Amino acid sequence: MSHTCKNCGNIFEGNYCNYCGQAAETHQINASFVLHDLQHGLIHLDGGILHSARELFTRPGHSVRDYIEGKRIKHYKPFSMLIVVAGLYGLLYHTLKIDPYKDIHDSTFNYEQFNEWISHRFSIITLLLLPVLSLNSFLLFHKQGYNFTEHLVINAFYSTQKLWLRILTLPVILWAENAQFILKILLVIDFTLMFWIYGQFFKNVSRIKTFILTLSAAVLNFLIVLAATSIVILFTMS
Repeated sequence: MSHTCKNCGNIFEGNYCNYCGQAAETHQINASFVLHDLQHGLIHLDGGILHSARELFTRPGHSVRDYIEGKRIKHYKPFSMLIVVAGLYGLLYHTLKIDPYKDIHDSTFNYEQFNEWISHRFSIITLLLLPVLSLNSFLLFHKQGYNFTEHLVINAFYSTQKLWLRILTLPVILWAENAQFILKILLVIDFTLMFWIYGQFFKNVSRIKTFILTLSAAVLNFLIVLAATSIVILFTMS
């Protein structure tokens, strides 16, 4: 049966236009359409964000390698997923009025203002840090043959994995008497997640060497973030 594509006007047979790829059947936009769109986007149990999240906490490195090697149909796109999850984290952080510095009293620095600055720009900061993470892993694991863009994908998945964990721990930070101690624990967990994902992904590298390279990447990342934070404080908090 022939169809006329409602998008480009091409006449074709089958379920999809062979010229632009639009589906032959386009449903009326109503409440059912919105629910269906959400199911196949953010909360599709056989794909999308929940599938990718489950993979990141069961077989992260193997899952990322599968994606890079072409097994992508069930995964949510890594950069879109990172933006969505970073936005969700920033929204929850701001809405819940998370303030890990509430118990720090320093007349020389406004921690409350700094915390607000970070919470309002968290998605942008996360995206700006992605090339830094990727450059470090690219330089340290360059012998494995993956290009810089592929390292962007690896670290987009890692950053998303880290953000999911941060979202789950927001209630703990909110009610903790010593939020700074929780943040220090999260830094250790961040390193553990990085070692987990790199260890599985770079399967031809020994565990000891992967640990050393991952530790080097984590230290470099920390120093760069520390330097960037100092610049932000110098130019925006003074």
